[in-house]
Amino acid sequence: MFLGLGWDEDKTTARRHYRRFYPDELENVREIIPNPSPFNAYDLKRGQSRGAKVSMWKSLFGGVKHDASGEATTEHFTGRFKAVIEVEAKEDRKEYLIKKKDLIERLKSSLK
Repeated sequence: MFLGLGWDEDKTTARRHYRRFYPDELENVREIIPNPSPFNAYDLKRGQSRGAKVSMWKSLFGGVKHDASGEATTEHFTGRFKAVIEVEAKEDRKEYLIKKKDLIERLKSSLK
């Protein structure tokens, strides 16, 4: 499916361009990103997982959730945080940048 965007300056120009529409996140579309998702995903939760007070209303009519230890919990899922997180030492980063610069210089000289 494509979405037509753009405009025509007059009746003779046909400068409309089209954008492809994907109904899902691009990381789930295999033709865009063939590998599994490059993102680290962390569930975001809200509430208290241990020692939560159970209201009388919930204790009478059910709906009380319990965690693995059997204690009442008010924790619920609110969303998902996705990011690419890389952790490296400063020395390793400097070494990588030096090697990268050297490689680029050798490629430039080879092309000349």
